[in-house]
Amino acid sequence: MHFDLKHKPVMKRIPIILLTALLALCAAQAQTPAYESSTQKFGYKGDNGAWRINPQFQRAGAFEGGARKWAAVKLDGRWGIIDIDGNLVCRNVFEDKEVAREAAHEWEIMSEPGKWIYPARNPADGRWGYVDYYGRWRFQPVYEAASQHQGKDPKSYATVKKEGRWGCIDGRGVLVINNIFLRQEHAVEAGQQWAIGRNYYKWRIATTHPQTGLWGYADYLGRWAVQPQYSDAAPFGDNHLYDYAQVKQEGRWGNIGRDGEAITTPIFFSREEAAYALRQYEHGRALEAWRFPVSNPADGKWGWVDWSGEWRIQPQFEAASHFANDTGLFATAKYDGYWMVIGDTGEFLSRNVFNLSSEAWTAGHEWDTDQELGHWLYPIMDPGTQAWGYVDYMGQWVIKPTLEDAKLFTFVWNDRVAPAKMDGKWGCIDHTGQFVVKNIYNTSAEAAVAGRRWAEGKKF
Repeated sequence: MHFDLKHKPVMKRIPIILLTALLALCAAQAQTPAYESSTQKFGYKGDNGAWRINPQFQRAGAFEGGARKWAAVKLDGRWGIIDIDGNLVCRNVFEDKEVAREAAHEWEIMSEPGKWIYPARNPADGRWGYVDYYGRWRFQPVYEAASQHQGKDPKSYATVKKEGRWGCIDGRGVLVINNIFLRQEHAVEAGQQWAIGRNYYKWRIATTHPQTGLWGYADYLGRWAVQPQYSDAAPFGDNHLYDYAQVKQEGRWGNIGRDGEAITTPIFFSREEAAYALRQYEHGRALEAWRFPVSNPADGKWGWVDWSGEWRIQPQFEAASHFANDTGLFATAKYDGYWMVIGDTGEFLSRNVFNLSSEAWTAGHEWDTDQELGHWLYPIMDPGTQAWGYVDYMGQWVIKPTLEDAKLFTFVWNDRVAPAKMDGKWGCIDHTGQFVVKNIYNTSAEAAVAGRRWAEGKKF
């Protein structure tokens, strides 16, 4: 077989020429974002360095996609999508690049326009609406703010803001949750409840009435479940499914149920106090013994209420302390300027003679532990004569008020002495009121040192 060798080079040159042409074409087709410093704009260049798409964009992303290539570009402050030839296939209406990219994906696969819609802001008035992936308005821009849709049809929803309040629209643009919520995240939670239909009868969000500013509670459709009538309101727990919530009315806090029924009278000073009272009920404590000090809003007088806010000890005092653990048998109260000991049913356990609540509390503890009456004595100034004496825990005079000043007794029963002042000098008295250390000292501290020496050396 004879071969014409001179034709072999020709046969090899043909594929080489085709390959070179193909590579040249690909090089011409390749486009990379590039910046033009003279115009401060972005465009796209081929591998040969020539402009394939002239610089005209504020920002430019890399080309993406499969058969239908596209790139996100920013023009006039908003993002849009161009094709491989630089044509704007998705109008520059998107605030966010990632939203524009989502629209581009729909354009790339040739989805039905409007199957998915995207939030966009109208440059003319700043209002928000929704566009298809071409950037054409599907829902007119009438909102102050708008988010992307979540979920799947027919239960997809998006949060929208109108007249300062948040609500939700569905995939058709219908307002399915009234715009009543103060915070967007509350509208999101409401949308989730609407989408899944769970706990719709229990879910509550605290919000204010747009006109009155009073607080109430809305259900997941943005309807009033508890009418707005409170000056402040706390949530029904972190998931809004708790059975009770604290509300403020006329300056005081109480508790209500999910439908607005009063559980605790609004008498407490703080939300925390109202919640604390309610916990007594929930935790099954001995409610009959529970007492909490509050003042009467009408006149400012203090008394004690039970967990529901009802008076257990009528308000008649100038100040009041807690019962121990709020279930103890005594507390202290101030009456006519002096402190006294009060029993858990309101009976007076001592006279109102103590200058300090702490002194009355010590006296109450003596009573509560069944100590011998008069075991401890308390220095008290007689309001009438301004003279000092000593009383027992019931506030009865044991040492008549004849002294110019007096301090607490120190040491144990048999060695008790107390610094006392008479004729301008300090000494120490025993439990009968007799001076066992002469009143010759200038200060009570000096007298106390002398009293200690006496107590250590002599017994009664």
